[in-house]
Order: sequence, then structure tokens, then C-alpha cells
Amino acid sequence: MAGESAAHMILFIATILIASSVSAVMIVTMEKMSIEIKNQGEFIKEVLSTDFEIINDPVNIPTKTIGTDTAYVFYIKNIGSTSFAFTNETLTVLIDGQIVSKQNVITDPSVLNPGDVGELDVIVSLSSGNHRITVILENGVSDSLDFTI
Repeated sequence: MAGESAAHMILFIATILIASSVSAVMIVTMEKMSIEIKNQGEFIKEVLSTDFEIINDPVNIPTKTIGTDTAYVFYIKNIGSTSFAFTNETLTVLIDGQIVSKQNVITDPSVLNPGDVGELDVIVSLSSGNHRITVILENGVSDSLDFTI
């Protein structure tokens, strides 16, 4: 009888240890999941509150000379509710699907606040005809403009 009680006591203690271990693992897993959900929510909030538009006249793209190069001038308006960095390091510029190297992209100012318009100078050689510029921010928000030279 004493042996049977001891066996029941050992099984009871083992069950309690296993249950507490499982609950500890579940608590840690739930905490990690809640942190990840919070991070994803903040990213989605940032993406949804960031928006911009290329506001050029598509048939009259201005140019200017920078050193010995000709740059096409595009105007970017922040139509979102948050500011975003507006530098050649935080933008990806594509012309006709080809990435323009960062040294051929000049921006002013370095931050676009809501409602502000920035200037994007792109040094690239283009033939006459139809072209497409796509500007992508570091968070993935993008806008495109079909234009003619």
C-alpha cells in the first residue's frame, strides 16, 4: 500500500511538472506572437499613412544641367499623413524598368512633410518617345508616371 501511494505521488508530481513546463512554453510563445503582431501592425500603419504622387505634366518634363549632364526634373508631392525621408539612399528610381544608380539621383529637400513638394533630378540619357518613371520609397510605397520626351 505504501508503495502504491508513493507511485501515485510520483505520478502526480510528474504530471504537475509537465503541465507547468507546457504552460511556460505556451506563455513564451504567446508573448513572441504578440510582439510580432504589434510590429506588423506598426509597419502596416506606416505604409498606409505614407503616400506620394509624381505631379509632373507628362508631356512637358523639365530638364536642367548639372555639371555637364542633363537631368530630368520630377516633382514629388507627399499626399500622405506622415513625413518620409527623401534622399537618393531611401529612394529607388526606375526609368523604363531599369534602376537608375544612386549617384544619378538628386533630391531636395531631404525630408518631405505632408503636403510638401520635393524635386527629384534624374540624370539619365533618354531617346525621344514614351517612357515610364517609377519611384519606390524604402517601405515599398511607390508611384509611377508615363511621360513623353
